[in-house]
Amino acid sequence: MEERFAPAWLTIREFEHSVPRCMYHKENDGGLSDGCTAGDSGDRFQNLHVLARAEFLIDKKDGHGEKASREGRRILTISADDYYKLYVNGEYAAQGPAPAWPEKYYYNEIDLSPYLREGRNVLALHLYYQGLINRVWNSGDGRFSFFCEAEGITLKWKYEICHAYSGTVTGYDTQYLEDFDSRKWREDWKEPELDDSGWTFAVRADWADYHCALQPTDMLQVYRKTPVRIEKTSYGWFIDMGQEITGALRVRAEAARDGAKAVIRCGEELEEKTEEHTEKQPEEPRVRYRMRCNCQYEETWTLREGNCQTEPYDYKAFRYAEILCGDDVSVTDIEAEIRHYPLDEELCILSSGNKVLDQIFQICKNGVKYGTQEGYVDCPTREKGQYLGDAIVASRAQVWLTGDTRMLRKCIGQFASTSVVCPGIMAVAPGSYMQEIADFSLLWSQMLLTDYQFTGDKEFLSKYYPTAKGIIEYFRAYARKDGLLENVGEKWNLVDWPENLRDGYDFPLTRPVVGSGCHNVINGLYIGAVGTLAEIEKILGLKAEHISLWNNLKDSFMAAFYNEEKGLFRDSTTGGHCALHSNIYPLYFGICPQERTEHVADFLVEKGLSCGVLTGYFYLKALAAAGRYDDVYKMLVNESEHGWVNMIREGATTCWEAWGKEQKWNTSLCHPWASGPIPVIIEDIAGYIPDPEQESGYRYEPHVPEELTESFRIRIPFRNYVPS
Repeated sequence: MEERFAPAWLTIREFEHSVPRCMYHKENDGGLSDGCTAGDSGDRFQNLHVLARAEFLIDKKDGHGEKASREGRRILTISADDYYKLYVNGEYAAQGPAPAWPEKYYYNEIDLSPYLREGRNVLALHLYYQGLINRVWNSGDGRFSFFCEAEGITLKWKYEICHAYSGTVTGYDTQYLEDFDSRKWREDWKEPELDDSGWTFAVRADWADYHCALQPTDMLQVYRKTPVRIEKTSYGWFIDMGQEITGALRVRAEAARDGAKAVIRCGEELEEKTEEHTEKQPEEPRVRYRMRCNCQYEETWTLREGNCQTEPYDYKAFRYAEILCGDDVSVTDIEAEIRHYPLDEELCILSSGNKVLDQIFQICKNGVKYGTQEGYVDCPTREKGQYLGDAIVASRAQVWLTGDTRMLRKCIGQFASTSVVCPGIMAVAPGSYMQEIADFSLLWSQMLLTDYQFTGDKEFLSKYYPTAKGIIEYFRAYARKDGLLENVGEKWNLVDWPENLRDGYDFPLTRPVVGSGCHNVINGLYIGAVGTLAEIEKILGLKAEHISLWNNLKDSFMAAFYNEEKGLFRDSTTGGHCALHSNIYPLYFGICPQERTEHVADFLVEKGLSCGVLTGYFYLKALAAAGRYDDVYKMLVNESEHGWVNMIREGATTCWEAWGKEQKWNTSLCHPWASGPIPVIIEDIAGYIPDPEQESGYRYEPHVPEELTESFRIRIPFRNYVPS
């Protein structure tokens, strides 16, 4: 049983009488949307930075000094809402927690032993309350607090509000830009020697619904990296990290006067070159900081006289940067502070003999690496939140790359928790932004089955079986007499995204879909979810409640959507158009009868990847389910505008939101939902299929193309494990 407790939360006096607001609501029931605040303290405080300190003494006689550091551990229990960065005696130690719901908020445990010393010690926290309603945190609810305790150490916390940060929001109101004023910042605030006698004591926050559980995942990996290129320019400095990263630029400079300014711009790509420059007067590289993904990464740094440095708090996704400054600012050091969930590069490696396939694998690996933060983020730029549909693909890729199911399990549990809002679960979790997408809800059980396939843990599967069953019961309310769904109006019927990659899908996907009738994809996904539930019941040895429903629904689907003349599945019960999407899920979920599979698979090959990148995963898996492994390989390395090769051709270092930069109006250039080639290459080409019944953890059924047979090599984690 998971242990939860109610810690002694602290807050600042400005929030002492705040009454937190519950942010849960159905999407169409009203409620606050992106960028809003919930009232109370939220109206007065946004983008709030608070510095907190607690001093204590270590005496060798008490066994807490150097001897204890070598022989024992001094565990700090810590959390903050929204976020903290911890320093011990001036040294960075950790940051967190992972975003979570107030009813099960996460705390971290950190060993202080390596940082402690005899005599005076100080714990310092840089706390943050964003105050906006979005996909990132459960913020904007008037709840700002922290707790930080260590056994045997008495901590009395003091704080000071920091005014060094300002700036406007960017993305989908998901991040404040950080205009930073060094004149309002003391770099020694975290040092033991600082005189904090003028600081204010923190007060108790008595919020009854606040319960904590130990964060089930590792904490972020944070490290510094030197850019591959730093170039002096006429406008200041140009920086290239060599590839897309997630993190922030740290700059140190000498200012000739107080108030000197530098502008720091970051971006995922460069501005296009003009024709005005010649070989004798070449054009200097400029960063596209007004990014196509709807973020504008431009921040002003106001320096104090002398030596100072930037102190970035939040993170961005970027490759390039430029620093605009005059003669009164002399830049002395530039490096990036990178952050992502830990990933050992050596655990999973492909050397296929095909350079293009290896490149595809690598950009997908990079996308998962930098797109897995404290959750599976949609993208680390615009949304910065965990979307269920994206996580279906990203989680399977991440488990293959790491051999670790802890992040997957956290994700499964967080979406299951949204059943208190709607039994059909929400599309974003956690976060205070309430959105519902029917397609994603119906795919949740695929993620649950992924965990069982890798771990064989029936107890975990059983724990979430009621959620999977509840999703089916929720959608059955929309069933007509033959069992098929129609007019699923409470949730967005997505089919694919962006809209221009729906292959002409002939059904009005209004929001909400009401009175429009019965369409293919929502039913294909629904039948797939019923079939997955029946499979889970079989694994758990439960009464086979859903196998008969599965068979009946397959018959109804064939009767409603199969066009005998074309030998294909149509989009709706009223039209004759047969989109690619209407024929992917019948193959993927085994709805299509075996004798008709070949023709449908031919249609998929003929159409190619005329779909969105997320759907591309199910497309490839559908071909594999039809036994068309050669076509899986050909589609992976196809050189059309719709494919991963096109991303590489256009300069990708991480996988993208769309096949090309111009194929979506706000394409992000780091989007883990495009990482489907990782599980496809490992499972359907290399032939390692996760199977808990096998001692090795896998079945081996290779389908390596003949042209690669002699050179194909892949390394995968030896065996995935069940987390404790």
